[in-house]
Amino acid sequence: IGIVGDTGSGKTTIAKLLLRLYDPQKGKIKIGNFNIKDIEIKSLRNKIGIVTQESFLFNSSIYKNILYGSEHSSFEEIKSAANESQSVEFINKLQDKFETIIGERGQTLSGGQKQRIAIARALIKKPDILIFDEATSSVDNKTEQLIQKSFFDIKKNRTSIIIAHRLSTIRNCDNIFVLRDGMISEKGTHDELTAKKDSFYSQLWNIQTGNQ
Repeated sequence: IGIVGDTGSGKTTIAKLLLRLYDPQKGKIKIGNFNIKDIEIKSLRNKIGIVTQESFLFNSSIYKNILYGSEHSSFEEIKSAANESQSVEFINKLQDKFETIIGERGQTLSGGQKQRIAIARALIKKPDILIFDEATSSVDNKTEQLIQKSFFDIKKNRTSIIIAHRLSTIRNCDNIFVLRDGMISEKGTHDELTAKKDSFYSQLWNIQTGNQ
């Protein structure tokens, strides 16, 4: 699922509601047939992996940063998560590989490398739901392509929710929801939405691709 909309339209609010950082004032949120208010919060959050625009990394090794929150995972599982997140290639080029200390907030890594480590951290939980909240908004186009590749490698057999400003990030989603002022104003596939020349999504796409 792709979610797009202007700043303040409610995109990140959806992620926060799913994580029960706060509850809806009315209505219900269900996963399967279960109201998430009936699920113990720790159990709910263990089933959800999230990568935000700026994921916090610790002044520790890459190994421990991926392992954070999943202390019982094996080294093989860590390597598998790193492979899925397109991280292994750059990690293996570092002098100490997985034992490399990355500094406070991952200052020795590029923005794209930090994001791929954050994706590996989310994946090692083996979550049923993955949320990418503006995960590619601060990286260059080449890095965005690498992260997009990881999206399509890891979305199998789970629900993925990709919140994005760049429409190129979500164009291959099965369904796209356009938010405006806290409401769903449009929905469909990328091709369906761009075919509607007067749609908000189509206008955004033309602006971002220079097809005005």
